[in-house]
Amino acid sequence: MEIRETAPLIDPDASPALSFPITPRFSMGVKLEMGLLRRVNRDLINAKEDDRTRLESSLNLAAQLILPKDILIFVEADLFDERLFQDGKGRTSREIGVQLDRLYLLWEGFLFPFLDLQLGRQRFNDPREWLYDEKLDAVRLFFRKEPFDLELSMSTNLLDPEGPEEEIRNYVVYATYLFGRKEKVSLYGVAQRDPSEEARNPNFFGLMWRGKAIQNQKYWLEIASLSGREGSMRLKGHGIDLGWTSRLDYSLEPSITIGYAFGSGDPDLADSIDKNFQQTGLQDNQGKFNGVTKFKYYGELFDPELSNIMIGTTGIGISPFQKSSLDVVYHYYSQVYRANLLRDVGIKKEPSGRSRDLGHEVDLIFGIKIIRNIQMEIFSAIFIPGKAFPDTDRAFSQEVKVQITF
Repeated sequence: MEIRETAPLIDPDASPALSFPITPRFSMGVKLEMGLLRRVNRDLINAKEDDRTRLESSLNLAAQLILPKDILIFVEADLFDERLFQDGKGRTSREIGVQLDRLYLLWEGFLFPFLDLQLGRQRFNDPREWLYDEKLDAVRLFFRKEPFDLELSMSTNLLDPEGPEEEIRNYVVYATYLFGRKEKVSLYGVAQRDPSEEARNPNFFGLMWRGKAIQNQKYWLEIASLSGREGSMRLKGHGIDLGWTSRLDYSLEPSITIGYAFGSGDPDLADSIDKNFQQTGLQDNQGKFNGVTKFKYYGELFDPELSNIMIGTTGIGISPFQKSSLDVVYHYYSQVYRANLLRDVGIKKEPSGRSRDLGHEVDLIFGIKIIRNIQMEIFSAIFIPGKAFPDTDRAFSQEVKVQITF
């Protein structure tokens, strides 16, 4: 049986490949991205026109300079053009600008051969982006000595915060142990400190386990606890996310994925303890099952934060061509306790608080590397409201992305 070539992960947030060596120590890279996102009926009421279309393009420029003593300087800037069309309001907005994505110094072998120091604006991301996927200004130390990795960091947004929530200071300890080549377990602690008067100071402690103990099988487990304070409220919550993917040795490489996620809720809103689990606010909740394309694994459209919610997920995937994947993913959403609010979701309608049934979503995700330097992604989603949204209609989204690396 022919085994298809597995394509590298399509990661739109990755820096451009440094394909243009100017000198032995200086190289550059260029990446062009274009995207179209159409969302229909996010307020779940067909009679009210609120559809939106976003057209965006960006040109990413990156450069790396290698200095003596294993020190390098990396910079990446993004020139973007974003246009937003809002149906029913007759409004069109456009934003053109330049954004600094990365600017850091990396000193490999700082003080000791197995210790690296990274200073400046850099990307923080974990494998499933459950904890964070954000570009932050940071001081970061990496201790790497197989089979053990340890990361210590202090980070915030110093250059361009858009609100007080982006000025929160993050203190992270992240340790990983590698069992052979296929098993990894990570333990972490994240303390966030809010310099504003609102004083949101949560603490997260968690474990992530991912592996491929059996051929063509992989699994993941995320567990985290929340403590700390938000104003006068004491925080006390917990969350879990687990799943399993099985790839079958047949033509088209079919795969099956099942997953379950739980974020605790609060049965008593009148006391001084908030038992709702919250994520860090830095998360993207994006990953892949067996394909080449990352997607929002809690739903491309509904896309909730894991707070007072249970999410059941089933996915089926194939590889129709070389360097491609097609996934069909189903989600069912239910509140842990009935409430008339949701935390950070992709729709604009609040639940009634009379039912825990939030609804269903079906996503279609397709990704392909057309040629070596051109890749395309297509995301389609339909959200079907449950009993928590009485007298409402379905919502839809469609997104197309094209990335060209020079």
